[in-house]
Amino acid sequence: MDLNLLEKSILATITYYDTMDYPLTGFEVFKYLINPKHIASFSKLDLNSEIEPLKTINLIDVLRTLNNSNLQRYIDEKNGFYFLKGKSNLYEIRIERQKISDKIWQKSRKILKWLQIIPYIRAVLMNGSVAMHNAGEKSDIDLLIVTKNKRIWITRFLTTMLFQIIRRRRHGNKIKNRFCLNHYIANNFLKSSLLNLYVAHLYAHLVPVLEIEKGIYNRFQFENRWIGNYLYFYNIEKLDNQKKIKNSGIMKIFRKFQEVILDTFLGGILEKILGFFQKKRIKNHPLINQKDGRIVFDDNQLEFHPNSQGIKILDKYEKRILELNIRNKST
Repeated sequence: MDLNLLEKSILATITYYDTMDYPLTGFEVFKYLINPKHIASFSKLDLNSEIEPLKTINLIDVLRTLNNSNLQRYIDEKNGFYFLKGKSNLYEIRIERQKISDKIWQKSRKILKWLQIIPYIRAVLMNGSVAMHNAGEKSDIDLLIVTKNKRIWITRFLTTMLFQIIRRRRHGNKIKNRFCLNHYIANNFLKSSLLNLYVAHLYAHLVPVLEIEKGIYNRFQFENRWIGNYLYFYNIEKLDNQKKIKNSGIMKIFRKFQEVILDTFLGGILEKILGFFQKKRIKNHPLINQKDGRIVFDDNQLEFHPNSQGIKILDKYEKRILELNIRNKST
C-alpha cells in the first residue's frame, strides 16, 4: 500500500533525524514534522489538494499515524522513541547523550553568564548537539552570538579573548567541551542568509541562554518565520526561553560603562581596525576554499564553518529519502 502524504512527512522527519542518530518522541515528530511540500512528488494542483486536509490534523493524528500498519513497515518504537527499522540501538544512544548534554549544559551556564560583561553582545543562543541534547563525549558547544549593529568585530574580538583566557575556546584539535565561536550576526540582520531544511531544523532547536536586548529573541523568531516553510507545525508564538540565564545588574553596569566609551569615534575606528585584521586572517585561513564548507564574513554576519555538517546531513538525508522511495524527484 502506498503511503499518504502525512505518512510520507512523518517518515521523512524520522529519516532526517536518523542522519544524526537521533530517535524522536511522538511529540517531537509532530513538532519538527517536515512540510509535505518538501517530500511530495505531485503536480502543483494535486499537491494543494493533498495538503489541504493536513491543515486540520493535530498531535493525536500524528501519534495515531505513527503506529499504523503502513509506517510500521519502515519504523520501530521503543519506550516512546521512534526510529527506522533495525536502528533500536539509537534509543540507548539518545539516553546516554541526553545525560552527557545535561552535564555540559550545567557547566556551560556558569561560564556563559560572564558574557554579560562583553560590550555589544545582545543575545547568546546555543545550537548544535548540546541544544538538541545529542552531545557525545567529545562534542563542542556551538553558540550563535547576536551583536549590536556596526560593532560585530569588536564583540567577536573581546569574546574570543575571554574564552581564550579561560581556555574554553575551540581551536585546532581542542574540541571537547569547548565553545565554538564561529557564528555572529548583527541585531539588524537577524534573518538567516541561508534558507534550507538543515538551517530550519537547526534554528528550531536554538536555546536562548542570554537575552540582553529586551525582546530580541522574539524578533529573531519573527525574522526567521520562514522556518514554517520547512517545518509544518512551527509556531513562533509557542516558543519559549526556558533556560535563559538571569541578567546581572552589576555586569550590566560594567558593560554599559564600556559601551559609553566605545560609542564614541574611538569605537568606530577600533571597529574598522579589528574588522580589517580579522577579515584578512579569515581570507588567509587554509580551509577558506573547502568545497563543502560555509564561510560568510562581512559587517553584518560571520559564519565560519569550513567543514559544514549541514551539507553532509542534507546529502545523507536525500540519499535515504530516495532509498525509501518517499519522493521520486527533487522538489
